[in-house]
Amino acid sequence: MQKKELVDFLIRTCKEKDLSFRSLSVKAGLSAGTVHSILYREYEPSLYSLNQLADYLGVKRQYLWKLAGLLEDKDLDDKSYNKDPRINYYCEKLTSLPDPARELVIRIMGDIINYHGNLQESNSPSHLWPIESQE
Repeated sequence: MQKKELVDFLIRTCKEKDLSFRSLSVKAGLSAGTVHSILYREYEPSLYSLNQLADYLGVKRQYLWKLAGLLEDKDLDDKSYNKDPRINYYCEKLTSLPDPARELVIRIMGDIINYHGNLQESNSPSHLWPIESQE
């Protein structure tokens, strides 16, 4: 994770807005020590934390994701999302869902993608379909 850019941004923003790290955390709806942990500990902020900070600070969520090292410039290219029109369709539908439902769908998608990535790393999906003995 390349979080130096995120750390620099949060420190600069706190100075500009005359906020303590604790007050930024609390005003963003996070636990009191979240920003301090991002800045000074080996703490990788969750998407939820980054989203809360982005919403409070009035910046795009993707901007903080990029600063946190979760996105690369190529990930922000709109062309990468247009390969399958169904993705655009469901993304549009997803934005109209209530927050809890949207978060659930996003978590499920993330789990599936991470699970699939782990399968590719193992180079052998055979463990998914164990051969049962035929008696």
